[in-house]
Amino acid sequence: MKQAVETHEAGFASMIFLFALFLVSALTIGAACYIAQATVILGLEKSNTIVMQEMDALLDDITGDLLSDPSPEVNGIDDPVWAWNGKTINGYTISVLPISDRINPNLVRKNIFDKTGLSRLFRPGHTADDLQQFREDAGLYLAGDAFQDFFEERVFTKYFSPYGWANINLTDEFAARSLGTALTGDPLKGEALRDAIRLLLLDRRLMDRENLPAFLGASFGELYPFINAEPLMNINFVEKLILGELLAYPDYHIRRPETICAEVVSRRSRESIGTEDLCSILGIDKTNPLFYYLGCITWFWEITILTEQGDKKDHSLRAVVCRLPPGTNPAESSPVYKIIERRFT
Repeated sequence: MKQAVETHEAGFASMIFLFALFLVSALTIGAACYIAQATVILGLEKSNTIVMQEMDALLDDITGDLLSDPSPEVNGIDDPVWAWNGKTINGYTISVLPISDRINPNLVRKNIFDKTGLSRLFRPGHTADDLQQFREDAGLYLAGDAFQDFFEERVFTKYFSPYGWANINLTDEFAARSLGTALTGDPLKGEALRDAIRLLLLDRRLMDRENLPAFLGASFGELYPFINAEPLMNINFVEKLILGELLAYPDYHIRRPETICAEVVSRRSRESIGTEDLCSILGIDKTNPLFYYLGCITWFWEITILTEQGDKKDHSLRAVVCRLPPGTNPAESSPVYKIIERRFT
């Protein structure tokens, strides 16, 4: 299958404009089940070297295994793509990392910190209020170092990621306003999105996939898929600390959260947990906000290929692959993946 290649300039700092440039352009290609490549070359000329060609071939094989997953509605330890993680082939070492099954510092609401032990992840002297104000003042960022004042590097790397979709039920209303304004180019539409989320909060309502288009109205086409109603994190890969604190969140009314957390961690080490099992284990359905935090799909992956060519400088290829949300009728189409970032060094 021939893959389309798109070339973009590197160096955008804002998550909003990176997503807008990469994903909106990718969506225009069509709904076929293939992976479009967005090539970002840092510090190198656009010449195809043997190393790059070999890295490209490996990346094609790896992304091919993402597409060939026999259980596309569940990403777990038994997926074909995991056979590549830590593998070395002809001097190339490969790593596969899910990067959306963490907290997105651009979009997370304050209450998740204020009502759980996740507040301890902040550097001393910083709070969720500070993070919210920072986003209002400085905007939303794809680069992790933008948040270095709030989190130590090791903490940020393990528990946070700026890669991820915005679930309308869980996104901070002010961050949603910024995101909506950037996506539509209209501050009034951004403010309307904020008002919509605030209305959900006031009415204590949750929006599901099927009803989202009607709820967002005329702006749906501009906001989707960036704003959707899909679960944010994959229960099969989310860090134990995040899982445990979400289960213990008082408003979610999960009985015996510590016991359930231990059960999930134990079970996912042996087999993948699907949606029905997830709901049964947690005792939740669509009426519980936790349903929109924890699902079974990983939306963003990072694939890294490293090599050392004798006395020459090491080379690397880093690619970020995203899976598009399924739309309102997911059964009608196969999963669609896009390479939204690709860097050779």
